[in-house]
Amino acid sequence: MLPSRKTVTDYFARTEPVVELLDLGPQPICNRFLQNPRENEYVYPMKLNICEATGLVQINDPVPASELAPRFNWITYNEPEAHLDDLVENIIALPGLNHDAKIGGVSFKDDSTLERFNKKGFKNIWRIDPKEDLGIAQTGIGIETIQAYLTTDNLKKIISRRGKSDVLIVRHILEHAHDPLQFWEVLKDLIKPSGYIVFEVPDCTQAIAICDYTTIWEEHTLYFTPATFKNCFSYNQLSLKWYKNYPYPFENSLIAIVQPSENIQPQVLQDKILQSEVLRAKNFAKNLEVYKEKIQNFFREFKEQNGKIALFGAGHLACTFVNIFGLKGYIECFIDDHPQKNGLFMPGSKLEIKGSRVLIDDNIKLCVLSLNPLSEKKVIANNQSFVKQGGEFTSIFGGSSCALEILRSNRKEAGYAN
Repeated sequence: MLPSRKTVTDYFARTEPVVELLDLGPQPICNRFLQNPRENEYVYPMKLNICEATGLVQINDPVPASELAPRFNWITYNEPEAHLDDLVENIIALPGLNHDAKIGGVSFKDDSTLERFNKKGFKNIWRIDPKEDLGIAQTGIGIETIQAYLTTDNLKKIISRRGKSDVLIVRHILEHAHDPLQFWEVLKDLIKPSGYIVFEVPDCTQAIAICDYTTIWEEHTLYFTPATFKNCFSYNQLSLKWYKNYPYPFENSLIAIVQPSENIQPQVLQDKILQSEVLRAKNFAKNLEVYKEKIQNFFREFKEQNGKIALFGAGHLACTFVNIFGLKGYIECFIDDHPQKNGLFMPGSKLEIKGSRVLIDDNIKLCVLSLNPLSEKKVIANNQSFVKQGGEFTSIFGGSSCALEILRSNRKEAGYAN
């Protein structure tokens, strides 16, 4: 259970307590690359909780936004976009919209969607400017800072400059919100009474079901599944008008289009659905130590019997994989061909980041990939000399064609085909 010093409650059902799933101890900030391995490192206690009344997995003591803000202005994150054409068509078809509609966006993650509206003939388009609308002087900030500055104090400034919108696009920021109910209140005030808010979040169902612990990220406070996502809006009088789950290989995208409605009351999940949500999350927590031992055994035995191991991709997924499973003693280095990352050191493990040339130069025997399917294929194709030299590729993702066998088995046992 959570410490008795205070009762921590669900982000949406404010009267319902949460219970602890996992205590991962002090963890580093995944975007806080080090200049040298002796550098002092900021760490923050990482605890994953669940509300057994709503089924929502959450981090209730998030890292302060000021600490999450990137120290390097070249850090970027990409979201899936293959579904955006279809999404825009469905938004355009909503009742009451025409080409005079005002379409707004909350962050840079909405730019590609707004561009699609522009190409469809919508010209009354705007997006929050961090400096002008929110008073954020710092450059290179991300979603973590924008969500913190979307407050009632800044609301009047935004409305005075932008007016109210017919549609507000909010992609991949809700899961970062430190105070989701306040966040929603601000968004509701940015639209007209008959306006729509379009939310997009990652679907964590598969990751939790197959025990993919890389899904835990200090920047995410909320870990939605279709059931918990669709249900959460009722806690702030938002009526769900349209919903779709867009499939992707590793992590689906959940879309909800909502409208404010005073007639909406908080909804409770059906018992069977709620029990499934809670059981999935508790299995995720229960299996961590078992999988940690198996993965450590694999890395240790491979290193002893075959030679050096490197991990390709110096992002937050790989960072979490190495730190949570305690693998730094088995890995030679991280590999990433981003020129700005070369020569830096990874948070937590403090392993050096090098270019892909080290696959050959340092006689690496196993290259563990932490990449999306498209990038994975490119890396393998571009490093055939490593394969011809006897090197092997594998992946930290169970859905990959070259996944570690233990991760592939986890995925299969959870009912997900490769």
